[in-house]
Amino acid sequence: MKTQHAVRALAGLALTLAVVGCHEPTVWPYTGPRVYLIQGTDKERSDGLAPVRDALLEHEINAAIYSPDDWLKIVIDIDKDPDEEAILVGHGHGAFLCTQVVRHYAQHHKTKFIKRVITVDAFNKDWPHRCEMRPGAKNQVPPEPMPIGHNAQFVHNVIQRTPGSAWGTDIVSTRNSNVAEEHPYYWYDNYWYTRPFTGQPIAATDLTSKGVDHETIDNDRALVDRILTLCRQAALSPFHYTPLEHHPHGEASRSKQPANRGTKAARG
Repeated sequence: MKTQHAVRALAGLALTLAVVGCHEPTVWPYTGPRVYLIQGTDKERSDGLAPVRDALLEHEINAAIYSPDDWLKIVIDIDKDPDEEAILVGHGHGAFLCTQVVRHYAQHHKTKFIKRVITVDAFNKDWPHRCEMRPGAKNQVPPEPMPIGHNAQFVHNVIQRTPGSAWGTDIVSTRNSNVAEEHPYYWYDNYWYTRPFTGQPIAATDLTSKGVDHETIDNDRALVDRILTLCRQAALSPFHYTPLEHHPHGEASRSKQPANRGTKAARG
C-alpha cells in the first residue's frame, strides 16, 4: 500500500512539473546574493564552473549552474526576489546570455543593478556582419563587440582568443550609448547590417599570449580561483552578515597572525 502511495505521489509530482514547466524560481539553500553560473554549449567545455559552484556553496553562498537556454528561468528567479543581489558568470554562449540578462534589467521600466558580471570567452551570437568574421575565414577579424547594460556595477571580461576562433568577444557598456535602454533583442534586428554603436569599452584580461589552445576554463586553475574570489567578494553584502570563516580574506588574515606566545606572567 505504501509503495502504491509513493508511486502515485511521484506520478503526481511528475505531472505537476510537466504542467508548470521548467521556468520556476530556483530553490536556494541560503538567503543573500545569488550567483548564476551559465555554462556554454556541449562543445564548449565549461567544467571550471562546477568547482566554483561547489566552493561557493561551502562558504554558504547561493550558486547554481544554468544552460545558455535558461533565459526565462534566470529572469523569473531574479524577478521573484528583485531586492536580492545578482552575480552573473558566463562562459562561451553562457557569457552572451549574461549580457542579455543585464540589458533586460537596464530597460527604464526594470532598472535593476547587477552586482557583478564575469564573462569568459564570450561568444557573440549576433554576428557575423561580414564574411571575414566567420571562423576559418581568410584574413579573419574578431567578432564585433557585444553590448552589456550600463546597470552592471562591475564587469570582468576574460579573452582567450585563438586563430580561427569565434569566441573572445570584446564587451562594450551601453553607458551613454545610443541603445542604453533599448530591449536587448535590438541586436538581433541588426543582424544583417551594421548600425553604428557607441559605448564604453570594458577593459579585458587577454590570456591569448599565454598559449591557450582552446576556449575553455577547465585547463587553468588560476582562472577558476580568480572567478571564485571575484564571486566571493561580490557576495559580501551590506544586507547580510557573512561569518568570518566564509569571508574571502578571512583565511589569509588568520594565517598571518603570529602564534600565541603566552601571557606576560608566563613570559615573566
